Amino acid sequence: MKIRIFPLKFEAKQRIGIHPLGFDQSFPELMKKIPGSRWTPKEYCWHIPYQKNSYALLKRLFGEGQIVILKKRPEPRKKKSKRNIKIEYSTLKYKNELFQLEERLMIQRYSFNTIKAYKNFFAQYLAYYPNKHPESLQKVDIMKFLLNRSKEKKWSDSAQNQAVNALKFYYEKVLGQERTFYEFRPRKSKRLPGVFSEEEVISLFKVVHNIKHKTILMIIYSAGLRIGESIRLRKEDLDFHRKTVFIKAGKGKKDRYSVLSDKVITLLKSYFEAYTPAYWLFEGQDGGQYSTRSIQQIFRRAVAKSGVNPFTTVHTLRHSFATHLLERGIDLRYIKELLGHSSSETTAIYTHITRKAREKFCSPLDFLDIVESRKEDLT
Repeated sequence: MKIRIFPLKFEAKQRIGIHPLGFDQSFPELMKKIPGSRWTPKEYCWHIPYQKNSYALLKRLFGEGQIVILKKRPEPRKKKSKRNIKIEYSTLKYKNELFQLEERLMIQRYSFNTIKAYKNFFAQYLAYYPNKHPESLQKVDIMKFLLNRSKEKKWSDSAQNQAVNALKFYYEKVLGQERTFYEFRPRKSKRLPGVFSEEEVISLFKVVHNIKHKTILMIIYSAGLRIGESIRLRKEDLDFHRKTVFIKAGKGKKDRYSVLSDKVITLLKSYFEAYTPAYWLFEGQDGGQYSTRSIQQIFRRAVAKSGVNPFTTVHTLRHSFATHLLERGIDLRYIKELLGHSSSETTAIYTHITRKAREKFCSPLDFLDIVESRKEDLT
């Protein structure tokens, strides 16, 4: 998360003013970690004491590379909703409709990634009909747009479905139209998740020698975390006594608890001796939140070295967590809670890929009394 800092005079004292670039729920919580930090509505910004130790803690919490230093305070924006609007959006004739969409998404507290995706799809929709107000467009126009984008941009099923969600949100939530069924959603594909065997998981962890990298991958597997959840873990989210991991605001903004393995606890103690994270459990080289890109690179190197299935991602560790628990007799209802799924149907997909379940089945040919033919009989 990037922040801008600038000189600020408050109550005749020199202070450091701070503005976040973008929206992040953790920002106020991080600011409260700095002694003497204050939020002033009149100044409409956070500010901290103009001291070396305050600035040093700021760098540690956010990362030196995430701090943009300004010589003077930036001019206030008249329309707050334009903060995250890209320059190319300004060329749209009905760009105010785009701002209204963004404002409604922010009011309903959608995630940053969802807001970014919905804005992108809706901007493409406005650009496709540059001289028509979106309120005047009909279902047939939406279908024409989706068909064109799918052909020209080669959208995936999920991209097309998300575009429909963005348009549906605009017409129903922004314009207040009645809820409508959109029949041009792609058919749902029934794909089984890729899973490591337990032997492959062992091989994967054996080739990772950096204690920080190993801790990251092992906690993702041992607690069934999504990659985004792993970088948002705070030190205080770990409870060694109860052996739990608290996942705050996971997918769908749902809090949950997962298990903390004894082996991970041992590894974490060594990790804390080697590294001293200030706030986040895993921090970058210059402080601040660790990046998902770095975890992906760690994982790809481990896959290449270990020789396990190369067609896997970090998310495969989460799939493997659920599958291996199921194979060891853990009730599906408990796995559902650990994964943070809303529906049991989502978790039930793992019943199709367990190794023990597959071993119980055999081909009907095995039940037939057929003597194997000799080679000379076939010629």
